[in-house]
Amino acid sequence: MNDEFFARVGHDLRGELATMLAGVHYLLRYEKGLGAGSRDMLERVRGAGERLKRLLDEFDNAVWLRADPNRPMTIAPCDAAELARQAASHLEATAASRGVRISVEDAVQDGEATLKGDPELLRIALEYVLGLAVLRSRDRPVQIRVSRAADGPVVTFVDEAGPVPPESLAGLLDPFGERAAIPADPVAPRRRERLGLGLAIARGILDAHGGGLTIEPSSERDDGGAPESGAGRPAAGLRFTCALGGVDRDLHQRPA
Repeated sequence: MNDEFFARVGHDLRGELATMLAGVHYLLRYEKGLGAGSRDMLERVRGAGERLKRLLDEFDNAVWLRADPNRPMTIAPCDAAELARQAASHLEATAASRGVRISVEDAVQDGEATLKGDPELLRIALEYVLGLAVLRSRDRPVQIRVSRAADGPVVTFVDEAGPVPPESLAGLLDPFGERAAIPADPVAPRRRERLGLGLAIARGILDAHGGGLTIEPSSERDDGGAPESGAGRPAAGLRFTCALGGVDRDLHQRPA
């Protein structure tokens, strides 16, 4: 299966989904005679459709599960701190719905977190990692820290959502391995928010930029402070370290 396969299947499925959602939006907005039961059902269908759109995005990005040095990217200067803020902004509504507070700590000076890479792809990678931390962290905080290492900018996400068994931790970066880190949702235990490929996709994107993704247990916040506790559970969690690397391939471009 090559990139064209993912692109064509994703495009066709997305077109059909857009048609169905357009009908649901129309009924909710203009059909004044809808009863409460019908309106509730349409809202549920709309919610399912929005989740399916996110799943299709994940399917489209699954091309990054397979390394390909010739895969085109749009290379431009970008700032790791700004990319982290964009990822947090895109997930703000999701975090709020789960009672998750996202905080951002910028530990670099102006210009220290710059690199050359594909800004959209790097933001997608950070968003998948942060999204997993948010999905794990109902009513708990998630911290983002931007720093600089010897080989480039680093964005670290720390959650306090509880530990992951050592035998599962080693496989979190494999396709579908991240499911071992996601507790059952007490609100809707069978609802699917992700296909289970997000961390593996993020690793592929970061690897393609000369960086990488590592995950390890964390028993304290990344700033050295004491972890917050609540709900009678220990405040251990995971630390996701995203090394953004950097590439400078003027001939390795993709259409904007």
